[in-house]
Amino acid sequence: MSQPEIPAVFIDASNSLAPTGGGVQKCNQEYLALLKAAGFAVEIVPFELQQSLFSRMANRLRPKISPQVMPAGLVRQAGQAIAKTGARFAFFGLTRYPELSKHLRGGFPDLRQIFISHGVEAVDFCIEQQLRQRDETENRSRPQAARMLGEELLLDAERRRHIDAALVLSPLEVEMEKWLGTKAVCWVPRTVTEPRLDFRPVSGRVGCVSTLDHPPNYDGLGRLFEALTKPRDPNFRFRLVGRPAGIGRKLAETFPFVEYVGGLDDAALRQEAATWCCFVHPLFVYAKGCSTKLAVGLGWGLPIATTEFGARGYQWDASVLPLARKPAELAVTVMERSRVEKFQSFQQQTIGIVAQTPSLETTTQKVRQFLLEI
Repeated sequence: MSQPEIPAVFIDASNSLAPTGGGVQKCNQEYLALLKAAGFAVEIVPFELQQSLFSRMANRLRPKISPQVMPAGLVRQAGQAIAKTGARFAFFGLTRYPELSKHLRGGFPDLRQIFISHGVEAVDFCIEQQLRQRDETENRSRPQAARMLGEELLLDAERRRHIDAALVLSPLEVEMEKWLGTKAVCWVPRTVTEPRLDFRPVSGRVGCVSTLDHPPNYDGLGRLFEALTKPRDPNFRFRLVGRPAGIGRKLAETFPFVEYVGGLDDAALRQEAATWCCFVHPLFVYAKGCSTKLAVGLGWGLPIATTEFGARGYQWDASVLPLARKPAELAVTVMERSRVEKFQSFQQQTIGIVAQTPSLETTTQKVRQFLLEI
């Protein structure tokens, strides 16, 4: 006999709840599927981010890592949804508004409030600052950067005061949430659900899917391309998929072996990726959250070339599929996997990692037990 569903609400910005998009949207869809599989009847409570002229001017005059102006009526909107559904759990796709959690704690004392994490924003801000200083592109004063980071960390701690628990994307994030004061934390390992490709690999062709204006991604691509400037195979081509187009075209102009494909929809992306000998995910810093695109490459069944930093959030056995740490190491791995005659042997490594990846059922049981014990 099946267990009754547990009423819950999921509160987040409308854009973050879109069925397609980047890493945030993909993560939210995965979280929602996981909660549904775990027996939660989730009602979505979407809201629009505050975009008034005053708020934009205020953020320009005194920049913040994440704006804090709570949309008017959000407390009432969330309260009505909780009362209507009899929700026992409220899941937040962000903890931007500590006053919302405080109001809900007062109005619904038995409600369990759960942070659905995409990572700690301050982490990527620190990375961005380091990259700006290294590349001499810094346009913030040191006092401004220090103020922005300090305010964000203090707000992060305040945001977690009324939160009962958090679901996070990597073991690193578990420790960070504990440091910020979150009472209970559960790591949700990545699952692999993307269907296999109909392979038509072209010798010398590898590819990558990336959000190109995300500083850790852009840094990783640049460092790998520098290490690949003298590829041994004259037929070597690196196919780059992602947006914005300006950055993609700039990389293709700088590195002659890079071919910028643009942003592709899912069907076109599968057609493109079917011609690759290898899926490349270059990352050399511990960015926030996890790399959702890596699960796509694993599901496709392509040989994989990535790093310790790129595989964060995955249950990974490096004895099955080795991980690089430095750009030169990854460049060697990419060149090895660009040869079509070695496609099947390197594909076996991918199959081995997928075989060890937790199933949705295993992850579902883990998350359900964690939430019900809070």
